[in-house]
Amino acid sequence: MKLSRILPKVASGALALSLLFSVSPIFASGVQDLTPDQLKVIEAANNATLSQVNKENISEDNVSSLAAATSSYSVKLSRGSFLAWSDAVVDWTANATQITTSSGSQDSGFVFPNTVRKGGITKQSSSAASYHIYLSKTTIGAGVVTPWGDVNVYESDFSDYIKVFKDGTATNY
Repeated sequence: MKLSRILPKVASGALALSLLFSVSPIFASGVQDLTPDQLKVIEAANNATLSQVNKENISEDNVSSLAAATSSYSVKLSRGSFLAWSDAVVDWTANATQITTSSGSQDSGFVFPNTVRKGGITKQSSSAASYHIYLSKTTIGAGVVTPWGDVNVYESDFSDYIKVFKDGTATNY
């Protein structure tokens, strides 16, 4: 799910001066006047890719049953480009019958004046023994520099669900 909005984050006095002196016409006309770099940030943020990071077998020497052997998995959901990016990573271990442990983390970065805010990653209560679901929330904004500081002219909220399975596969929606 994605919620988009135009957010000129400028103090009312600065906005009034900007409109009065036409220093920043982007606020008066909207998204259609974004620069090519700003449009690239927005377009890249709308695309998410899921990639398997690694798989490691953790077999115990004294275990004779395949059901007791566990494997470790990690998957990464990436959104954005080098100008503004976010990653949500889910690590989990599983055996043949269930997921034994799982955890999630977020990372992000941006080139000024763009912004990225991590909203957190949480395990959902609808998770089961054979799969775990994580929700990662992120906000990515395209910005400009003004005499009053940096301003986000466009900002999008993203809610990404990552579902991991006991067999080491994963999906996102």
